[in-house]
Amino acid sequence: MKFDTRINYSIDNIERSIVADNPVGTKHSDTQKKKLYRKTANNINKFPELKNLVDIRHIHKYPIDHVKNFARIGFLPSNIVISDDRIKDMCRNQFWTVFRRERKAKKNEMRFTRCPGLEKHSSCPYFSPPADKVREKLDRADIFIGLQSKLINNVTDTRWQYLTINRLREEIQSVLGTKSIIQQFGAGPCQACYPEPCLGMGKCRKPKLQAPALESMGVPVGQLSRDFALLTGDKSWEIRWIKRFGLPTMTPKKWKLTFGLAVKLPSKAGAC
Repeated sequence: MKFDTRINYSIDNIERSIVADNPVGTKHSDTQKKKLYRKTANNINKFPELKNLVDIRHIHKYPIDHVKNFARIGFLPSNIVISDDRIKDMCRNQFWTVFRRERKAKKNEMRFTRCPGLEKHSSCPYFSPPADKVREKLDRADIFIGLQSKLINNVTDTRWQYLTINRLREEIQSVLGTKSIIQQFGAGPCQACYPEPCLGMGKCRKPKLQAPALESMGVPVGQLSRDFALLTGDKSWEIRWIKRFGLPTMTPKKWKLTFGLAVKLPSKAGAC
């Protein structure tokens, strides 16, 4: 794997360095990944109903406001997806951001601090499982389904995101069985209870709907997106890291949201 060895503490270089130092990240060459991808595609072909679900045209038919903000859906062999505790540790990084100190505060506050959800939000580090436990989940699964939004710049109403991923989860369970979903992954802090606030400190009022952020589960989203781009041939999966999020000088001004589902296929086609 080639990566930038210059002394540079950008998020991109830190993540690439973690990937290059992770056993799963260095286990497969691009050629081997493509071979695993073709095998995974052949397995999915045995389940026509599932194949029909993993189609953005199907997602866009959901009766959910803003569902067309999702731009692409695809799959990967789950054994190439990385989980590393050092990704979770990046939530400790200090950065300038703007947020409301209190929920009812009228004025935003700019602070140089770590992510405010760390060790508070129930699905954020370090209430989320360690990387070795996430690895066990990924190894139990056969495929990793990714769902990514188009470039957006407004996430004040997040209901469409979680209504969509939960509906997809339910549909997959209806065709593959209730035990087919090994793990659900979100984009940013879980919003399953939105507009109600998270209970916090590891407590969850809706554990079956909980969607911990990919990063909270140790998944490097940059590498995940590059793998989707490599294996699907669609470069629009790739992401750019934002600098100075929430500030007037923020670049780029738009971003993508990436969700995921680790799915286990039945042993026989048609079994539920």
